[in-house]
Amino acid sequence: MLPKSTTKVKRTSIREQVYLQIQEWIISGELKPGDKLKDQQLADAMGASRTPIREALLRLEEEGMVQTKANSWTQVAPVDIYQAHRLYPIIQSLEKLAVSFAKANIKPEHIRQLDTINEELERALKQENALEAQQCDARFHQVIIDLSANEELISVLDGLKKKLRRYEVTYFKGFLGAEQSVEEHKKIIGALKEEDFAAAAEFIESNWTNSFRRRFAASETEETEI
Repeated sequence: MLPKSTTKVKRTSIREQVYLQIQEWIISGELKPGDKLKDQQLADAMGASRTPIREALLRLEEEGMVQTKANSWTQVAPVDIYQAHRLYPIIQSLEKLAVSFAKANIKPEHIRQLDTINEELERALKQENALEAQQCDARFHQVIIDLSANEELISVLDGLKKKLRRYEVTYFKGFLGAEQSVEEHKKIIGALKEEDFAAAAEFIESNWTNSFRRRFAASETEETEI
């Protein structure tokens, strides 16, 4: 039997902090594909012991962000651009599903929140602030995902989008040239205002499909110019 008096453990442990920090370094590109990862070096930099570092690297290896060669090296895994082709249709399908769960929870204040974020996205694009634009776009979609109140769906999408963000940072150079997304978001908002959730789901799918095409077209143009 458990003791009557217990102390709640903190949700964010040193292990989780170490894992999230290394993951963010990889996703953001601060740690680049092929960079060697030495547990003692990481431990010294983060003020942690080697145990949570090793555990974090094992988790990241399972996620495909780190690769190891037994008794030789651990390094940041290469970025496979073709996996992005596989991720986009999965994410857009799951976001469509999120709308069906979210429709019972969407209120006028959420619509206003989406409007505000979309206006911030428009400003960021006009100012050619790629990082801010990318963040605004992610926030816009996250509002709807969170309103699904489906923990499993939210968790799966979070993992997939972290992988996708790594490809976007590596290949797509941010989020510029995507002014059409503002208008596509307006269609999503309009459908939600009218409580036409089927249309909102279709507009979300269209937004992802068009975004996919725009980003790959932009990356191919850059490669041709180089």
